[in-house]
Amino acid sequence: MLENLFAIFLYFSLGYLLKVFRIFDEQSSSAFINFIIYVAFPALVIYNIQHLKLELSFLGYIALGWAVIVFSIFLSFLVGKILKLNQATLASFMMMASFGNTSFLGIPFNMALLGEESVKYVIIFDQFASFLPVVLLSPFILAYGSSSEKIHIDWKKIITFPPFIALILSLMIKPFIKIPFFIMDSLHLLGLTVVPLALFSIGINLRFSHLRERIRDISFVIFLKMILVPSLVILIFYVLGIKLDLFGRVVINEIAMPPMVLASILVLGAKLDKDLAVSSVAAGIIFSFISVPIIFKIANLLF
Repeated sequence: MLENLFAIFLYFSLGYLLKVFRIFDEQSSSAFINFIIYVAFPALVIYNIQHLKLELSFLGYIALGWAVIVFSIFLSFLVGKILKLNQATLASFMMMASFGNTSFLGIPFNMALLGEESVKYVIIFDQFASFLPVVLLSPFILAYGSSSEKIHIDWKKIITFPPFIALILSLMIKPFIKIPFFIMDSLHLLGLTVVPLALFSIGINLRFSHLRERIRDISFVIFLKMILVPSLVILIFYVLGIKLDLFGRVVINEIAMPPMVLASILVLGAKLDKDLAVSSVAAGIIFSFISVPIIFKIANLLF
């Protein structure tokens, strides 16, 4: 496990160090991110969906993902009220404590801990139980934070997101068309670039400013998102005597992921508490190298 996690740490650290030495800047990472979103991630989706055997149990895991996010929203709201956060900060707190980085970090962590076979399940969970919830639920949270009664769901953003388009098209053609092996091999090679490029880009964009002055709020975000909620999910599975298959183990890892980068971007776009959003992402990524393997190990021991 440590050998596999080293690759994650290496790609991530390279991005950050090359930014420190001014070989890359944050603007230059946009080219990598665009390549991932428009080329590599869709290729990864198509390749893995072609090898995926669809089962009704997937719906249960997707429903669980939604339930965890809804629970996290209400829990973080209550904790934020106890902490006496102002409305803008409370909304930002809820965003960062509820939505996880299930793709850019979910894919490399699951590959390292569970192998390449897990990626197909990561894609299903990420798109249906992470991407859709943040797009559909965040407008309500952001409207509350900005004291606005106007709630706008950007349906265009959903239906034009390249990995989501690739997912829907792959599911539609899967029963009828078998993609030639030479195309699949090319898609596989493109998909393999997602992990190093995603981690490299995250490293380039990492900031540690405002961590010290916001340590209390950030600590609660990290505790709720990465320790308490995944531990509760594991406890529920254990009490109910549920045996986890590979998809179930992926779900546990996904729930334990650090705060979502997209969620922080949405907070910045709504002009809420940008310091809390950016610092939570930075702290969460660093802490994930400790917390995610521990959560994975606990799940392995219990199941």
